[in-house]
This record gives sequence, structure tokens and C-alpha cells, in this order.
Amino acid sequence: MAYKITAEKLDALLKALCEGRKLICLEQANDQLHLVRADGWSPEKHTLGAYRPVEPLKSLVFQPREFLGSLTDDTEVAGGKEVIVVGAKNCDLSALRIHDYVFLSDPVDPYYKAARERTILVSCDCTDAREVCFCTAVNEQPYAKKGFDVNLSETSKGYVVESGSEKGEKLLKSAGALLEPADEAILKERDQKRADMAKKVADLAASKGLKAGQDYQAAIKKSEESDLWDDFSKDCVECGACNYVCCTCHCFLLADGMVEGKAPGRVKQWDSCLHLNFARVAGGANPRKHRSERLHNRFDKKFNFFPQVLKTYACDGCGRCAEACTGKIDIRDVLKRALDEV
Repeated sequence: MAYKITAEKLDALLKALCEGRKLICLEQANDQLHLVRADGWSPEKHTLGAYRPVEPLKSLVFQPREFLGSLTDDTEVAGGKEVIVVGAKNCDLSALRIHDYVFLSDPVDPYYKAARERTILVSCDCTDAREVCFCTAVNEQPYAKKGFDVNLSETSKGYVVESGSEKGEKLLKSAGALLEPADEAILKERDQKRADMAKKVADLAASKGLKAGQDYQAAIKKSEESDLWDDFSKDCVECGACNYVCCTCHCFLLADGMVEGKAPGRVKQWDSCLHLNFARVAGGANPRKHRSERLHNRFDKKFNFFPQVLKTYACDGCGRCAEACTGKIDIRDVLKRALDEV
């Protein structure tokens, strides 16, 4: 259901929603936005953000390094305190669909499941874009259609506040007199702003030769033997930054060791398909010992495997990898060359 709220009352709403919960929100630092932990919503320090932050939202439900406990401990995963995220963007919300497929399919990852269940997602429409953004070219858009509990859309008449789940509807009902039903005028302006923002992102993507409807799956499948992987991999230093900042990458490894009391314990931590030993198996064999093969595997997973199993790309066009890459490899350039060769 859609409501509206004046800009003057928005901070009161956010403070009410955050009360009694751990808060993850956005702070501006120069031209970048960062996910930060806070004791409560502060309009002097926090912002809804015009675009996505540097850090991917996945880090809150799929931690970079997570202690799983002793191997001899059969205690269940603790639920923990509720967490509310304010300012999430659609690229991160859509990415959670990939993580849900990986970690909530049989067998279920209990740590991920517990983190998802205790997390409340308050998203908001993008009102600007970074130069690297290209979500419209991979069939996404700079505003959320689903995956949120509450979504905020800024207009000249205030904010459209939309519930996207039962949890979100209950939260908004608890806000009481702060909200009123959204009228046709404010919804019409919201839709126009969304269309304008989508066009801006589409123009950015078009400047790199990408647009909605292009068949990246066919391009990546047919480019396996192309020289493009050798050419681009020459600049790769195997740092793994592209994997770590990616909102959809989900590979991890398990490391066993000794914990306090000399009991056997286990840690789960992020892994990168660009690392030399990522695909190494028992006995030392490595089916992807060349860097070009590992770079192709990264794209094949995103643009071929996931369209097969989920009918969607495992890339939401956030552009984080292009900003983080030490070798200045731009995912848009790789896709454009693959398309051109096909």
C-alpha cells in the first residue's frame, strides 16, 4: 500500500522505525556514500543517499568473515537483535535474490537465514547515478519494485512511502498519524521522476555501448575462445576487489582450525574466483590455472549460468567492480566487446 508523508515529518518516521533496532544507514563522504552503523537516525549525519553506497548490502547477511562455532557444538544459531537498513538501493535488493537462491535452497545456510529474517529493509529510489551505473542495461531500474519492506520515493510534495511486505505494512501502521494515503498527483510525480532517472542511467549505459534487451548470455557463451579474455586479463592483478564489492558474488570457503580450549572450530569467509587457487581440487589439479580462464568464469557465472537457473543476470549494473578494479578493467567494456564479436 502507498502512503505519503511531508518532508518535515520524514525524520520523525525514520526515528520511530529505528527505535529499539540496530541501525545501518548511509553517510556521505565527499562524493561517496558509505554503509555505517549508528545508534539511531540522525538527520544531521545520515542521508537516504542519491545512489548506492560503496559497500554492498550483502555484507550484512553474508559476512566477509564469520565464525561458525566449534565443530563439536550443536547449539542452534541465535536470532539476534533486529537490524534495520535505511537507504538501500534496488541493485542491492535485487542482488539478494541471488543470495537467497544460493543460501536458502536445500541445504539452507542457517546463519544467512537468521540474518535475513532479522533484517528490515527500508529502500529508496535513486535520485542520481554514478558514472559507472548501468542497471537499465541488465533489465533492472534505479528504483525498487520488490524485495523491500518499506520504500521511500522523494517528490516535490513530500515522500511516497510504500510497504512491500507484511512486516513493512505493520511497521507503517505503527507510525500512526505521520502518514496519510498517497493521492494520484504525488504518485504521478513519483512515476515521472522514476522514468527520468531510468533515462539518465540508460544514457550512461548507452555511452559505453550497452542497452536493455541485448543478449549478454549468448555473447558470453560464444566468446569462450575469444582473445578478449587474454587481453583484459593482462591488466588483472588477482586482488579479488571485483568479487568483494560485487553485490551478487557469493563464493566462500570454509577454514578449520582450533578455537579457545583447543576445540576444533570453523570459519566461513569470502572467496574470489579470480584467485589462482580458487578452483584447485584435491591432488593439486586446477581446471582454471590461467588468469584468462578465471576472468571468463566470472562472466560466465553471471551472464550464462544464472540466466539458466533463475532467468536473470547475476549482475545488477551497480558498477562497483569498475570503480574498485586496480587494473581498471571496466565490466561494461568487456560486455561491449563480447557483444561486438558476436
